[in-house]
Amino acid sequence: MRTVHDVFTKEYLMQLERLSLGLRQRLSVDGYSGARKSQAKGSSLEFSDFREYISGDDLRRVDWNSFGRFGKLYVKLFMEEKQAEVNVFLDCSSSMEKGEKFLQAKAVAASLAYIALCGGDRVNLFLWNDAIVLEKRGAVQKNSFFELLTLLDKAECSGGSNLLRAGLYSGNLARGMAFVISDFFAEIPMEEALRVLQGKKQQVCLVQVLSAEEESPKEGQAARLVDSETGETCDLELTPAVLAAYDRALKGHRAALGEMCLRSGAVFYAMHEKTPLFRSIYDMMG
Repeated sequence: MRTVHDVFTKEYLMQLERLSLGLRQRLSVDGYSGARKSQAKGSSLEFSDFREYISGDDLRRVDWNSFGRFGKLYVKLFMEEKQAEVNVFLDCSSSMEKGEKFLQAKAVAASLAYIALCGGDRVNLFLWNDAIVLEKRGAVQKNSFFELLTLLDKAECSGGSNLLRAGLYSGNLARGMAFVISDFFAEIPMEEALRVLQGKKQQVCLVQVLSAEEESPKEGQAARLVDSETGETCDLELTPAVLAAYDRALKGHRAALGEMCLRSGAVFYAMHEKTPLFRSIYDMMG
């Protein structure tokens, strides 16, 4: 059985590092970029850490001694430089367990966290179902990334899905960006949950992840559909007519989520477990 650690090869991490500039541009729209964008300078600033150079950084902050030793460009970070905050909300409800959907959702969460950490931003990770079941706040350095991976690998699916409660109980959030990763198969009023996160000064991106079977069920014999969160069942024969109705309902559900985000200034992105991971992350950062 594959784990999130298996997804994050050295090659994939290098691909993600090139996307950190895209996240910087997204976070800079309202004037609150992280340390990688700051133009602060002067001896009064307290040195904090190094990170790798990203195209567009101020060359005056490059540590040339490190370049001479390692052959790679690094820039200096300072305590006074403001960090943007990236909040990742991962749905751990029972419905996420189907196929490799949960693994894909975990990989999306970890990818977004890594991109933010590469840019010197602060990452908060929230795992939620009926409420927040686990949280990891204040990750700020790349060496904390593998701690996040371990946490994600241990996460399991259970319970229902209540983004509204998760948003309410996430506490104080600094101005930043919130990525919400879920199948969004819940009856909770999504627009109200979105307003709660936006009320905490978050740019919100909803990322829908489905299983391949949920995306395109196959025609066949009679099937019993079980709501993994309520236990309710429904017996259906997967005829062409039933599958056509399902396809219309799924498209309508996605269209409603997209329209809600458009009205409120949020972003909606849809994918499934077989969607190439890097392509999805690249599109989100675009």
